[in-house]
Amino acid sequence: MKDEIVITAAGLATCLGLDRGAVWEAVKAGKCGIAPFTAMEQEAPTDGGQAMDLPVDVEKELRREVRYLRYVLRDVFGQLGSALPPPNRRGIVLGTTLHGIGAAGQFLRSGNSQALREFPAAAVMKGAIADFGIDGPALTTCSACSSSLGAIALAVTLLRRGLVDLVIAGGYDPVSEYVYAGFNSLRLLSRGLLRPFARDRTGMKVGEGYGLMVLERSVDAHRRGARPLAAIAGFGESADSHHLTQPHPNGDGAARAIETALRSSELTAGGIDMIAAHGTGTPDNDAGESAALARIWEGDLPRVPVVAFKSHLSHTLGAAGAVELILSATALERQTVPPCANVTAADCDFAGVRLASDSAREQPIGATLNLSLGFGGANTCMILTRPRDAAPSGGEMARRQVCITGIGVVLPQAVGNAAFVDLLKRSEAPVSRDMPEIPETALAELLSARRIRRMSGYVKYSLAAATLALRDARADAAFCQSASVILGTAHGSSNFCYDYYRQVVDQGIAAANPMLFAEGVPNAAAAHLSLATGIKGGCQTIVGSRTAGLDALGLAAMRIADGTWDRAVVGAAEEYCPTQNLAYACCGLYAPSEPSEPFSGPGKFVAGCGAVAMVLESAESAANRGAAVIARMNDYRAAARPAALALGELGEKLPVMTSANGTWIDRVEEIVMRESGSPRYCTLGRRIAETFSAGPLAAVAAVLLTGEFPGQVGAVRNFAALATDYSGSQAAVSISL
Repeated sequence: MKDEIVITAAGLATCLGLDRGAVWEAVKAGKCGIAPFTAMEQEAPTDGGQAMDLPVDVEKELRREVRYLRYVLRDVFGQLGSALPPPNRRGIVLGTTLHGIGAAGQFLRSGNSQALREFPAAAVMKGAIADFGIDGPALTTCSACSSSLGAIALAVTLLRRGLVDLVIAGGYDPVSEYVYAGFNSLRLLSRGLLRPFARDRTGMKVGEGYGLMVLERSVDAHRRGARPLAAIAGFGESADSHHLTQPHPNGDGAARAIETALRSSELTAGGIDMIAAHGTGTPDNDAGESAALARIWEGDLPRVPVVAFKSHLSHTLGAAGAVELILSATALERQTVPPCANVTAADCDFAGVRLASDSAREQPIGATLNLSLGFGGANTCMILTRPRDAAPSGGEMARRQVCITGIGVVLPQAVGNAAFVDLLKRSEAPVSRDMPEIPETALAELLSARRIRRMSGYVKYSLAAATLALRDARADAAFCQSASVILGTAHGSSNFCYDYYRQVVDQGIAAANPMLFAEGVPNAAAAHLSLATGIKGGCQTIVGSRTAGLDALGLAAMRIADGTWDRAVVGAAEEYCPTQNLAYACCGLYAPSEPSEPFSGPGKFVAGCGAVAMVLESAESAANRGAAVIARMNDYRAAARPAALALGELGEKLPVMTSANGTWIDRVEEIVMRESGSPRYCTLGRRIAETFSAGPLAAVAAVLLTGEFPGQVGAVRNFAALATDYSGSQAAVSISL
């Protein structure tokens, strides 16, 4: 029997309180915390779920999202006691849709690009975890409104693969005019009460939330005397492959996520005693979700009470999955089903859906099920059970071999693998200026002209690279339907986001452009890839970091190795954005021409764009369809700071492809490689411009497509790839050709 993954501490900050106990008591009493906004940058036409104010003396110099995250982290660590694993065995995975959005608003109003230093997700993470002794993986993921439940699922994977012994997992999103204006432009906000599943429901309420929990293997928790709150029995992820902003009308994707979670937990629908629904109160979402519940439970649905926590808290966006899972864990612990607010069982619009209402009810609860549904049809389901008294250990999990069977490269100077190999062989002058775009004509054969008219550069490049990789892998429609997606990006659809937010700041909330808002979400590329190819597995995007591409590669490999997935499309993409260049320039990292040579000392880079994608699958999957295997994934490591990355754990003295780009990153990576005993190292250097998360994947592709390090003599069989972010975090993978 495999070790359980258990929750050993949890903290909340919402409109109903600043700790788990206070929020639970308010929810149990049927209270609703929705009230007028006081912290939003502009006056909002409707109310929402702004988090309660922190004590005024709590790190008031920090940005709002960092203050709240640190407040909840302090609460969580205070619950843990002693005998914790060392810092390098502690990790953190957070889900979000907005990260440091307040910094972007400050920049737009002041013109001071220094504010943008605090905008990326990696910068928020760095500020949040400072001094908390977390040196292991520090990742931020986005799957829209299912982001934090997806983050918890990734944390489970890190624990099961043994990368860490303790993970902080959860999510956050601050109150912001950015997201309020977007949902308002889509006409999804209610002017009245938020009434999930009610006949007269009129929409959602935007809120704010911070929900963090500690996850450990049960054997480790019992060893240090911890009393688990609940156990994560299983999870499921899916994509609707239907529409960017509208849920599947029959709840198909949601139902598949529930089915996967039930199989993962080895439970049946009859074993679930409480459902925590996504329950936004919008007409289409509630209808699709109800259809999914009816499909799974059939005639047994009226037995199971359905709780809609958003009726108390509003929609806390990227934090919703974690906030609501913590409340479900508390319901499980207290053996109490809390009521919904603002709606009664008699108000329900859907036959068979039994809304918990009126008052809290004590009853036996053996398992709860939480559902989170996000833009782009990203669905995540998670099942909690009561923790076992004993702590059996199943020993090492079976590890399947993970193969790379397809590659796709899209860069300004090289669209396609053959063109990329030719670029690597050229001896002419290296890149010495910005490379701002890839001509539409070069992408025409890869993309549908009708589909891409409204797409950002980030999305276009992602789709083009993925199309090439799937072709290279000879993957058909059946392959895609059973595949998952995990992408990486540092900046996403930066230009769309700038244009959208500029208009909101200059002209007000009512001027928001719904197309730019929907297309600018960080997981837009993963959503469009699902829509274009029919991919119906899980879709996540690692965001806000230069390491995101290698993180995506490593995480997908772990999911396939442990049997969660059979196949996946992995990629990273970046578009060129003058605004983000301003931010890097003010940090002394960017110049539009005459970049520094790699390893020549602290200097500057020129910026580019592009994407790289790869197809990963289990060796069994590749063999069954007769796929040619390009390489084998061996291992993955990540750390919140360079000194904590044990590059040597990837293999004995491997040669390394680095992410060196002529800045201080080169020196940091040289130190890490020297300490690991690497016999040699190489970088793509000036062959391509700085492409952030896509650059390290391009370095991997260079070796896989040529069998050698660029510009060096001698074949390569086993190697590592290393990436460093400007926040200091690092990621590395090891691969065998």
